[in-house]
Amino acid sequence: MKRDTLSLLVIFALLAGALVWQSGKLELPTLPWVTPAPAKVTAATYIYEKDSGSVPPPVLAALDKLNRAGIVATTFEEDTVDGTGETPEQYKVSLKAAQEAGLPALVVLAGDKVTKIIKAPETEADVEGAVK
Repeated sequence: MKRDTLSLLVIFALLAGALVWQSGKLELPTLPWVTPAPAKVTAATYIYEKDSGSVPPPVLAALDKLNRAGIVATTFEEDTVDGTGETPEQYKVSLKAAQEAGLPALVVLAGDKVTKIIKAPETEADVEGAVK
């Protein structure tokens, strides 16, 4: 086998080994010259405290548009609990982020990762801009 071919095989083996991460999970290594694609927004939740006011109508209209576009867009009152007295699982990440930012807040998610928090959005443009 030629030296160049052997070198290429070694490089290939090292790269393949770098792709295999813990527990057999495959992940690409981070390359500093490659900009990752922005995460796809999957959910947007307006979190508020009912004693401080209701959801602004333009925000409700924008959430409706997001739902029609395939993004799960909801409102959530911070004191809402399920039958066991706990915050419903689908709102835990958003609620924590909103409480840290200060209520009311729109929390935008890509999967279970917070991508953006908009403090006290009031217009459709505020909401629509958060998911772009």
